Amino acid sequence: MGFKQLEDNRKRKLKVLRLSLKQNCNFSCIYCKPENYSLDVLNIEQFKKLILVSCRLGVNSLRITGGEPLLSSQLDELLYEIKSQRLEESNPVANLQDISLTTNGYLLSKKKANELFKNGLDRITVSLDAIDPDIFSNMIGEENKIIGKEKLFTVLEGIDHAINAGFNPKAGKLKINAVIKKEINDNQIFELVDFAKKRSIEIRFIEYMDVGISNNWQPSDVFFSERIIRLLKKKHRLKDYGRKEGQTANRWYMSDSNSFVSTISSISNPFCSDCNRLRITSDGYAYTCLFSNEGINLNPWLSLPINLHELENKIKSIWEAREDNYSEDRFKVLEKKTDKNQKIHPSMSYLGG
Repeated sequence: MGFKQLEDNRKRKLKVLRLSLKQNCNFSCIYCKPENYSLDVLNIEQFKKLILVSCRLGVNSLRITGGEPLLSSQLDELLYEIKSQRLEESNPVANLQDISLTTNGYLLSKKKANELFKNGLDRITVSLDAIDPDIFSNMIGEENKIIGKEKLFTVLEGIDHAINAGFNPKAGKLKINAVIKKEINDNQIFELVDFAKKRSIEIRFIEYMDVGISNNWQPSDVFFSERIIRLLKKKHRLKDYGRKEGQTANRWYMSDSNSFVSTISSISNPFCSDCNRLRITSDGYAYTCLFSNEGINLNPWLSLPINLHELENKIKSIWEAREDNYSEDRFKVLEKKTDKNQKIHPSMSYLGG
């Protein structure tokens, strides 16, 4: 199937659409901090057209995010519609090689996991930052430790529900993301690896990032990937599989347990040079970088009935004008930040990670 292959000013191709369905979340994780979210949400027709146009421009991977996407009443219908379109050979949506969803796992019931699998979702990533109930409670912003413990067990059950529904971790269909913050949950690394390897799940350790301002990020909060690998090498035999172009994770094979562990090193080893992601928020703003201060309003091009040609040209122009490389110049940028531009920097829950 022919399609246009967009490149930005640094010759980076558009390959991945990260589409946020909701800004709100039922957790309040310390690195995300959802607050003052907009109630404006695109309708399913607008979401579908954004996906269609993105595929016409070369996108082959769709990541559904939030907030918490399982809170969206439109999720099941959207997945079903995409599944049907992927079967139409002449439809640009058939170009999608992967549809994934990132969730905190709390709403991943047996019924929901089965529905997601039936409706054509290819892959699930569950955010899990601790196995210890008290540390988990702290990470998700839950002050009541009893409730936090119950939420942890529900998330762990959700992971097993996903496996039983058909999201096979050995085939990469289920992964775990863990954000590590120094002196908060860095003592959970081995526990998380042990939990994941028992289920053959690849766990990805993410460096704590400066997305938004409400998490009060400081460079001293970062537990660097290199240190994580040094720790794991004390207990496991690791083989470096590297990072594939256009992907974020550096993978390591643990030969002693026949499983993988990965690191995502946006702080210490940025991947701006081959970043291929476009983010569109649930209220219709496009962001060409996770660390952007402001997005581009697509709503004038999303008014019904939608003119696909005009919407396509708008997204095309946004990508072709792209020059982002924030992570490569992070510390230079931080030195120049003012109170004003810090206040408008969007949160992780708004951008969808």
